[in-house]
Amino acid sequence: MAETTAKSPSQEGYLEKLLELGQLMNSTLELKQVLDIAMEQVIKFVGAERGFILLVDVATGRVWGEAMHQIDRSALEAAFSGREGGDQAEISKTIVESVLTTRQPVISYNAMEDPRFASRQSVQFHNLRSVLCVPLLVRDKLLGVIYLDNRLKTGVFSEEHLHMLQAFSNQAATALENARLYENLRRSLEERLRLQDELHKQETRRLAMEEANRLKSDFIGFVAHELRNPLTTIRGYIQTILADTDHSLDEETKQEFYRAIEADADRLLDMINELLDVSRLEAGRPLTLAIREVDIRAILERLVNRYRYYKFYTDRHQLVLDVAEDVPRTIEADEDKLTMIFSNLISNALKYSPNGGEVRVAGRREGDMLVVRVSDQGVGMTREECARLFRPYERLEREEIRNIQGTGLGLYLVKHLVDLHKGTISVESAPGQGSTFTVRLPIQAQQVS
Repeated sequence: MAETTAKSPSQEGYLEKLLELGQLMNSTLELKQVLDIAMEQVIKFVGAERGFILLVDVATGRVWGEAMHQIDRSALEAAFSGREGGDQAEISKTIVESVLTTRQPVISYNAMEDPRFASRQSVQFHNLRSVLCVPLLVRDKLLGVIYLDNRLKTGVFSEEHLHMLQAFSNQAATALENARLYENLRRSLEERLRLQDELHKQETRRLAMEEANRLKSDFIGFVAHELRNPLTTIRGYIQTILADTDHSLDEETKQEFYRAIEADADRLLDMINELLDVSRLEAGRPLTLAIREVDIRAILERLVNRYRYYKFYTDRHQLVLDVAEDVPRTIEADEDKLTMIFSNLISNALKYSPNGGEVRVAGRREGDMLVVRVSDQGVGMTREECARLFRPYERLEREEIRNIQGTGLGLYLVKHLVDLHKGTISVESAPGQGSTFTVRLPIQAQQVS
């Protein structure tokens, strides 16, 4: 007789795993490895024996497997494509097809005795007991299913496990759709760059320069994909809260979700403002400052707290705020522009420290100047790279950071905003030894315009 297990995740463990999976899903648009890791963590967390993600293209009928665990990929795809060898997958098509058809989740404590499935030969033949299967949906579009089972034990999965898997499926579906859109955009950009190269060879210099300018404008549009990452996180948290109809989330958990949503909403607004300012500069229109007394300590504290929810922040990072006592509470500056300056520097420090380490934000007073240094222990830069750093569209192309997304516009804008405040920015760095960006700003504005 099969062993029976009834184990539900603790509230703390549920939240920790959900946050961990959310950060993992948003860490890259190259999803294959991420899905494998996430699926392995989900299987271990809920006590499943096997699992997979089955993706479908409704228009063409194509099916393919991702994140396979203890199931042969070719056998699974054969089972749903009508090819030979499908029985080797040892699953029930009925259960999966039920979820694909109804778009409703299925949980069975013992499929061999479940009235819905017990009569199916595949269920009995393959000894299917505990089964959990949920749809992958994004904006009412069906992408596939996530399937977990345990052939040895009955009653392995609980309603809490079902809620968790549904929340994970929301995150995974959104990430899959974003990856598809990103891939389409990448191919489009590669095609445009190929056409640019052909035009450069075949056309006059004037036509080639016109095309380059057009592609540069298209590139500014391309950075919009950077806005999708905060939206993915926000959407995942909101859907989890809305799905909490049985009020299983306590108030502390909800407040943690709200803080994460606020942090991503702030980053989203910062990116939009950054794009608008860059567009003004590209069009030759000057930026202006709204000078007033601003609480510099509060700005730095808010940013340090916000970036603990950043997709590149991991448990290997230490984000430290170190403001000396002689730093004045307020300085005369534009609060929004200061936020943009230090937000860019902190996000870059985390982004280009893929192996973790300390990111320190240090504030000091030197005479009538405020000096803020943002340092990291990341990949660092060569002297030649530092010299090009503040140019528009400049990106580091080294192999170890090639997959890190970015626009190449952040530091260009930071330099311009620091100059507007009559300040200076400099960088010290060496490959493999991290970087330190130093911003010097007047405490009292002097004819800043």
